[in-house]
Amino acid sequence: MNDKTFEIACEFKHETDSAILIVDPVSSEELWIPLSQVEEIHRDKNGFGTLVMSEWIARKKGLL
Repeated sequence: MNDKTFEIACEFKHETDSAILIVDPVSSEELWIPLSQVEEIHRDKNGFGTLVMSEWIARKKGLL
């Protein structure tokens, strides 16, 4: 994966074999993030936590 990453605190809504659905805390928009672009997932039992993804996908999804 690219060395540049982006970390976001978010709510996790759903996960499939290939992507994870999060809620952007700034815009409240639901965003699908491909798991191939995810480096780390840290979530609590309530569905909140942090997601570390490639900077490229963060830019593409409007998070940067």
